[in-house]
Amino acid sequence: MGKKLYVPRVEDRNSHMRMLNISSIDDLIANSMNILEPAPVDADGKEREDVMLADDPVDLFLLPGLAFDKSGRQLGRGGGYYDTFLMKYQELANERKWKQPLLVALSYSLQIMDDGVIPVTPNDVLVDALVSPSGVIPISRAALERCL
Repeated sequence: MGKKLYVPRVEDRNSHMRMLNISSIDDLIANSMNILEPAPVDADGKEREDVMLADDPVDLFLLPGLAFDKSGRQLGRGGGYYDTFLMKYQELANERKWKQPLLVALSYSLQIMDDGVIPVTPNDVLVDALVSPSGVIPISRAALERCL
């Protein structure tokens, strides 16, 4: 079975983001901030599949951020887009009795801070692992069990 790739699309300024299926880099268009994201419809005018309506679970999400620590805390840009989306997806996975996806942050080594430096709020979703040019840092039990 082939894998599907879902890419974020910001819907508004209220932390609403969807993950839409793409099959090619040509499916991406520049938004108002010149960031590539999927067009809401494909070349045939069909609405793209939203991960929240998919029949199969997601294996992992690759996450951006400004800074991270080895406890799984991450500092974003303050909009809460990823945290809001991930909480909804985790609820969906629980409802459907799916295994939770791994949350893997991509970073440069200099973005990895000492523990306790990054502030955390009750709405922050922790990452399971960090991947940097220095290697993989598994954080959660799920990351360790999946041999990251």
